[in-house]
Amino acid sequence: MSCGGCRFGGQSTAVEDTFVGVRFAEETNLTLCRTGGELLARGDAVIVSMKPGPAYGLVEKSPMPVFKPCQKSSARSLIRRADDADRAARERQLTNQVRGRTFCRARVEALGLEMKVSRVDFSLDGRHATFYFTAERRVDFRQLLRDLKARFKSQVRLVHVGPRDEAGLLGGIGICGRTLCCSTWLDDFRPISIQMAKRQGLSLNPSRISGQCGRLLCCLAYEDDNYRRRGRRKKRSRSGGRDGGALPVLS
Repeated sequence: MSCGGCRFGGQSTAVEDTFVGVRFAEETNLTLCRTGGELLARGDAVIVSMKPGPAYGLVEKSPMPVFKPCQKSSARSLIRRADDADRAARERQLTNQVRGRTFCRARVEALGLEMKVSRVDFSLDGRHATFYFTAERRVDFRQLLRDLKARFKSQVRLVHVGPRDEAGLLGGIGICGRTLCCSTWLDDFRPISIQMAKRQGLSLNPSRISGQCGRLLCCLAYEDDNYRRRGRRKKRSRSGGRDGGALPVLS
């Protein structure tokens, strides 16, 4: 988590609550949650206040020491330990997500829409559903939206995402052997160009410098500024200095 800088200046770094790390579904990152002083063990099922509604998760790290004010301010609130009713709701949620993806893909094909359904998320109470899709061009999905609302009796959103966002939603392992940056910590995408690979002396084989999304690797930008500066220093050294190689005249 990033620090809020001076926005949190003067705030206490004392531990004022009990914090735990909660994992939702198959998400890679843990979500920091405040328990209100309640002690939880790893593996405990809990209900956490999230948007658009309460979410079911499992405690992965307890306790979780937190000292930065910016972390404490962004921590989610624990509503309660999960009970049998919550576990049943979780099972319905997972079932709805599978059925939603299957139904949506079938309707997309029947309506002849040029789009690919990537992921479906239902809220724990089943009142909200989000369908993520990719498409090369604008899609008129008004009839699809009506069909989904009628089928699931929920507030439905259809969200058009790009290839990089889709990779972050689905997750996976990169060619480096680590979990994809976009599915763990990277939340903004810098423009990536083939010049970055050239400056770093990398192979220009698309299979070596492309990610799961089919686009150029985001990590090409991580050290690009250093390579730019090194290139400028080499250029100045070849020209003899900042003044184009002019040497002082000795009398």
